[in-house]
Amino acid sequence: MRTKRTIENLGSLNKKALAKLEPFVAEAELAMEKHGVKVEVISGLRSWAAQAALFAQGRTKPGRIVTKARPGSSWHNYGLAIDLGLFSNGVYLDEVDPKRADRLYQEIGIIAARMGVEWAGNWKSFPEGPHFQVTFGLTLSAARQRLQEVNLDIQKLL
Repeated sequence: MRTKRTIENLGSLNKKALAKLEPFVAEAELAMEKHGVKVEVISGLRSWAAQAALFAQGRTKPGRIVTKARPGSSWHNYGLAIDLGLFSNGVYLDEVDPKRADRLYQEIGIIAARMGVEWAGNWKSFPEGPHFQVTFGLTLSAARQRLQEVNLDIQKLL
Protein backbone atom coordinates (compact mmCIF):
# COMPACT_ATOMS: atom_id res chain seq x y z
CA MET A 1 0.00 0.00 0.00
CA ARG A 2 1.33 3.40 -0.97
CA THR A 3 2.05 6.06 1.60
CA LYS A 4 0.32 9.42 1.69
CA ARG A 5 3.64 11.05 0.77
CA THR A 6 4.00 8.86 -2.34
CA ILE A 7 0.42 9.54 -3.43
CA GLU A 8 0.82 13.31 -2.91
CA ASN A 9 4.19 13.49 -4.69
CA LEU A 10 2.94 11.50 -7.68
CA GLY A 11 -0.17 13.70 -7.75
CA SER A 12 2.00 16.83 -7.91
CA LEU A 13 3.51 15.88 -11.28
CA ASN A 14 2.71 17.02 -14.78
CA LYS A 15 0.03 14.58 -16.00
CA LYS A 16 2.08 13.37 -19.00
CA ALA A 17 5.03 12.74 -16.69
CA LEU A 18 2.74 10.93 -14.27
CA ALA A 19 1.55 8.65 -17.09
CA LYS A 20 5.17 7.45 -17.50
CA LEU A 21 6.41 7.65 -13.93
CA GLU A 22 3.49 6.00 -12.12
CA PRO A 23 3.84 2.65 -13.94
CA PHE A 24 7.62 2.87 -13.41
CA VAL A 25 7.11 3.36 -9.66
CA ALA A 26 4.73 0.39 -9.61
CA GLU A 27 7.40 -1.80 -11.27
CA ALA A 28 10.04 -0.54 -8.82
CA GLU A 29 7.73 -1.31 -5.89
CA LEU A 30 7.24 -4.88 -7.14
CA ALA A 31 10.95 -5.39 -7.72
CA MET A 32 11.89 -4.11 -4.27
CA GLU A 33 9.30 -6.28 -2.47
CA LYS A 34 11.52 -9.32 -3.01
CA HIS A 35 14.27 -7.50 -1.11
CA GLY A 36 11.93 -6.59 1.75
CA VAL A 37 12.22 -2.93 0.77
CA LYS A 38 9.44 -0.37 0.46
CA VAL A 39 9.72 2.32 -2.22
CA GLU A 40 8.41 5.80 -1.49
CA VAL A 41 8.28 8.80 -3.77
CA ILE A 42 9.91 11.29 -1.41
CA SER A 43 9.93 14.24 -3.83
CA GLY A 44 7.91 15.28 -6.86
CA LEU A 45 7.13 18.81 -7.97
CA ARG A 46 9.42 21.25 -6.18
CA SER A 47 8.89 25.00 -6.05
CA TRP A 48 11.73 27.28 -7.07
CA ALA A 49 11.93 28.50 -3.45
CA ALA A 50 12.27 24.92 -2.20
CA GLN A 51 14.94 24.30 -4.84
CA ALA A 52 16.81 27.41 -3.65
CA ALA A 53 16.72 26.11 -0.08
CA LEU A 54 18.08 22.72 -1.19
CA PHE A 55 20.80 24.40 -3.24
CA ALA A 56 21.84 26.46 -0.20
CA GLN A 57 22.31 23.30 1.87
CA GLY A 58 26.01 22.62 2.28
CA ARG A 59 26.84 26.02 0.83
CA THR A 60 25.33 28.88 2.81
CA LYS A 61 23.31 26.65 5.17
CA PRO A 62 24.36 23.65 7.30
CA GLY A 63 24.34 20.12 5.90
CA ARG A 64 25.86 18.26 3.01
CA ILE A 65 25.42 19.30 -0.60
CA VAL A 66 22.47 17.38 -2.03
CA THR A 67 21.99 19.10 -5.40
CA LYS A 68 23.90 20.99 -8.03
CA ALA A 69 20.68 22.40 -9.46
CA ARG A 70 19.81 26.02 -8.85
CA PRO A 71 16.14 27.08 -9.02
CA GLY A 72 14.81 26.47 -12.55
CA SER A 73 17.63 24.01 -13.28
CA SER A 74 15.94 20.96 -11.80
CA TRP A 75 13.33 18.90 -13.61
CA HIS A 76 11.50 18.79 -10.25
CA ASN A 77 10.66 22.47 -10.84
CA TYR A 78 8.61 21.43 -13.90
CA GLY A 79 6.84 18.40 -12.41
CA LEU A 80 8.87 16.01 -14.56
CA ALA A 81 11.03 14.33 -11.91
CA ILE A 82 10.78 12.23 -8.76
CA ASP A 83 13.15 11.15 -6.04
CA LEU A 84 12.65 7.72 -4.55
CA GLY A 85 13.43 6.61 -1.03
CA LEU A 86 14.11 3.01 -0.08
CA PHE A 87 12.96 1.84 3.35
CA SER A 88 13.51 -1.41 5.22
CA ASN A 89 11.43 -1.86 8.37
CA GLY A 90 10.75 1.88 8.31
CA VAL A 91 14.45 2.76 8.16
CA TYR A 92 15.75 4.94 5.31
CA LEU A 93 18.40 2.82 3.60
CA ASP A 94 20.14 5.77 1.93
CA GLU A 95 21.25 6.91 5.39
CA VAL A 96 21.85 3.66 7.27
CA ASP A 97 23.07 1.35 4.48
CA PRO A 98 24.06 3.46 1.45
CA LYS A 99 25.91 0.59 -0.26
CA ARG A 100 22.79 -1.58 -0.20
CA ALA A 101 20.68 1.39 -1.35
CA ASP A 102 23.09 1.95 -4.26
CA ARG A 103 22.80 -1.70 -5.34
CA LEU A 104 19.02 -1.49 -5.22
CA TYR A 105 18.97 1.79 -7.17
CA GLN A 106 21.07 0.04 -9.83
CA GLU A 107 18.31 -2.55 -10.16
CA ILE A 108 15.65 0.17 -10.31
CA GLY A 109 17.78 2.02 -12.89
CA ILE A 110 17.53 -1.01 -15.18
CA ILE A 111 13.75 -0.91 -14.85
CA ALA A 112 13.81 2.82 -15.61
CA ALA A 113 15.83 2.29 -18.81
CA ARG A 114 13.41 -0.40 -19.96
CA MET A 115 10.46 1.94 -19.37
CA GLY A 116 11.92 5.07 -21.00
CA VAL A 117 12.66 6.87 -17.73
CA GLU A 118 16.01 8.61 -17.25
CA TRP A 119 17.96 7.60 -14.15
CA ALA A 120 20.34 10.16 -12.66
CA GLY A 121 22.49 7.35 -11.26
CA ASN A 122 24.01 7.13 -14.75
CA TRP A 123 25.08 10.77 -14.81
CA LYS A 124 28.82 11.39 -15.05
CA SER A 125 28.70 14.60 -13.05
CA PHE A 126 26.99 14.35 -9.65
CA PRO A 127 25.13 11.03 -10.09
CA GLU A 128 21.98 10.81 -7.98
CA GLY A 129 20.70 7.28 -7.35
CA PRO A 130 17.25 8.28 -6.07
CA HIS A 131 16.46 10.67 -8.97
CA PHE A 132 14.35 9.70 -12.01
CA GLN A 133 12.92 11.97 -14.71
CA VAL A 134 11.15 12.24 -18.04
CA THR A 135 11.93 15.33 -20.11
CA PHE A 136 10.11 14.52 -23.37
CA GLY A 137 13.06 15.90 -25.34
CA LEU A 138 12.88 19.34 -23.71
CA THR A 139 15.96 21.25 -22.63
CA LEU A 140 15.85 23.12 -19.35
CA SER A 141 15.99 26.39 -21.28
CA ALA A 142 12.98 25.40 -23.40
CA ALA A 143 11.08 24.18 -20.33
CA ARG A 144 11.78 27.45 -18.50
CA GLN A 145 10.58 29.49 -21.50
CA ARG A 146 7.50 27.33 -22.00
CA LEU A 147 6.58 27.54 -18.32
CA GLN A 148 6.63 31.35 -18.56
CA GLU A 149 4.42 31.20 -21.67
CA VAL A 150 1.80 29.11 -19.86
CA ASN A 151 1.74 31.28 -16.72
CA LEU A 152 3.66 28.73 -14.63
CA ASP A 153 1.03 25.99 -15.14
CA ILE A 154 3.03 22.76 -15.22
CA GLN A 155 0.03 20.93 -16.69
CA LYS A 156 0.32 23.04 -19.84
CA LEU A 157 4.09 22.59 -20.12
CA LEU A 158 3.82 19.67 -22.58
